[in-house]
Amino acid sequence: MKRLFILLLCVVSAVSIYANPPMLNVESLFDGRYNDNKSVIISIYKNNGNYYRGLTIKRNPEIIKQIAAAIAKDQSRAKGFSDYQGEDGHYTSLQIENNGEIIYIGLQRDKVGSGFFFIQGKGKAFK
Repeated sequence: MKRLFILLLCVVSAVSIYANPPMLNVESLFDGRYNDNKSVIISIYKNNGNYYRGLTIKRNPEIIKQIAAAIAKDQSRAKGFSDYQGEDGHYTSLQIENNGEIIYIGLQRDKVGSGFFFIQGKGKAFK
C-alpha cells in the first residue's frame, strides 16, 4: 500500500511539473485594468476546449503601446514570430508552445491608435 501511495505521488508530481501555466506578459492585459475603459471592448470565450481572449481598441495609442510592449517581452519565448508593417497597418503575431499546445498571439494596429489584440489556444495550453 505504501509503495502504491509513493508511486501515485510521483505520478501526480510529474504531471504537475509538466503542466505549468504559460505565465505570459500578455496575459496580464486581462487583469481588469481596461474593464471600465470606453475605448476598449473585451471578449473572452471558452468553447470546445479552446480559449480565446481579445481586446478591440478604439483610438487609444497608449493602450496599443502597452500591448506591443507586453508582446515584445514574450517574443523571446516564441516558437514562431512575424511582424509586418505596410500602408494599411502594422501586424505582429507570435506562437508560443506550452504544455504541448500552441498559444497564438496577435496584434493588428493602425495609424490612428486603434487596433485588435488576441490570445488564443487550447485550454490545455493555459493550465
